[in-house]
Amino acid sequence: MTVHTMLALEPFLNNQAATTPDNLADGRLNVWRNSIPAQPGPLERVVDGVPLRTARLDGNGPDNVLCAGQRIEVPERRWDWLYVIGCGERRVKDVITWHFSDGSVDRDQLALSDLWEGRSDRGEELALRTDVIHYPYHVQERIGITLWCQRVPITSRQPLSAMSLPENPAVHLFAMTLVGQSASAGSEELRPTEGEPQ
Repeated sequence: MTVHTMLALEPFLNNQAATTPDNLADGRLNVWRNSIPAQPGPLERVVDGVPLRTARLDGNGPDNVLCAGQRIEVPERRWDWLYVIGCGERRVKDVITWHFSDGSVDRDQLALSDLWEGRSDRGEELALRTDVIHYPYHVQERIGITLWCQRVPITSRQPLSAMSLPENPAVHLFAMTLVGQSASAGSEELRPTEGEPQ
């Protein structure tokens, strides 16, 4: 049976991607302080039957993780994939470091396409494409920002206990969901993937 758990990123949110016309200068999605128009709530997507949900994108504070090597503890078990919603400032390729319960460490590549171009160069699926882009002092029509759904393999078969994000300020992550097989008995944090039998 396929199982998943959506990781709670709220303790790690350190960057604001969404703004309203009243707080354009608060955006920090790239070095030019661009941002996306505020959305009515979280962005929710299902990719390959895997649910992803961001924090609220209402323009009222931090809503994404600017990667700075944060270590995130995860439910300890064997996992196969990490699905993310994210974007890169230009095309980016970096590594996520996996920390396993036996003390071993491994790394796999995270690749994300440019938030500007609206074209997937890394095999992602579209998560969000806006019709306008926010600058610190004005709203620019006919130019948008793109967020992507991507996945990262977890190639080691050891039980995973934590991950470390890249130290790369060009990588922004909005949502993360771990996916694996054969749920451990009694784990309340694991939920069957949508559409699978209970």
